[in-house]
Amino acid sequence: MEIREVDVHDEAALRTWWEVGHAASAERPFDAWPAWEVSRVALPFPRTDSAITLLTAFDAGAAVGTALVVEFLLDNTHLAEVTVYVDPAQRRRGFGTQLLDEAEERVRRSGRTSIISSAFAPVDGESPGSLFAAARGYPVGSAEETKLVDLATATESWGSLQDEADAGLGDYSCIVFDGPCPEEHVEGFADVLSIFIGAIPSGDLDLEDAQWTPERIRLGERERVEAGRVNVTALALTPAGGVCGFSDVRLSRADPRHAGVGGTLVVPEHRGHRLGLAMKLLTHGRVRELFPECEFIETGNAGVNAPMNAVNERMGYRVVERCLDVQKRLA
Repeated sequence: MEIREVDVHDEAALRTWWEVGHAASAERPFDAWPAWEVSRVALPFPRTDSAITLLTAFDAGAAVGTALVVEFLLDNTHLAEVTVYVDPAQRRRGFGTQLLDEAEERVRRSGRTSIISSAFAPVDGESPGSLFAAARGYPVGSAEETKLVDLATATESWGSLQDEADAGLGDYSCIVFDGPCPEEHVEGFADVLSIFIGAIPSGDLDLEDAQWTPERIRLGERERVEAGRVNVTALALTPAGGVCGFSDVRLSRADPRHAGVGGTLVVPEHRGHRLGLAMKLLTHGRVRELFPECEFIETGNAGVNAPMNAVNERMGYRVVERCLDVQKRLA
């Protein structure tokens, strides 16, 4: 077997890498793998917050497995994220282990001390990915449920939910935007983003808070425009006008059929005013307006996050699988 690093600007090599991941993801209960039209733009795009390395394993000239290595550049620089994909027809032949060994060695050489990954499994069972992670020394650090909302059917109940959210806001308010954050709120938005990781349930994962600034937000906005990505973002505002929460939905213009929630947070001292529900209704409604071809929105929540789970359930989200966040501390 031979492992080669992929030149992301070599479209044929990139397509080969993509096809293995597509095959490996086919067993998941929904079309989770990004479309080729999305990947061919997103993977070569230079990012300021992370560096990616793609690896493809070949056996007798055929691609049998791939790996994705993501090294964070601005925050959590002690971490890397590694994901291994093996063609289902080629499993249990050692290809995944060899790819993981190569990825781990690259991470060690870069000075990282921990690796995180995500393994997806049925709600009531294990999967090749979850079993592989456990066998290779990656215990579960946090467990979430992957949920989908079908935009063709779930929206019938949103009118009554909107009435409930409006009644609960009191002197609070929410705004939504799909372009740059309004200038008067960008500093407050950065402050809320900076506490996000520490404020959400993350189990035993070796994560640290990110440090957000208005400049970092503006840079991310410019990069999204260049890459054809869209963030539909809602902000919750206190009676005095300060930012006390956010929620966003992310998608690609190249294939907007599948969107995903990036994050949702209401600052603890401002909870109890239906702000989470109000923000989600705003973002999901804006997605439907801008992208009527969007079929479903994906989100993930830890089981212990009861308030957000309740909001998602009422909006029509249904559990489709488990997402096991695993990690390994490198010796």
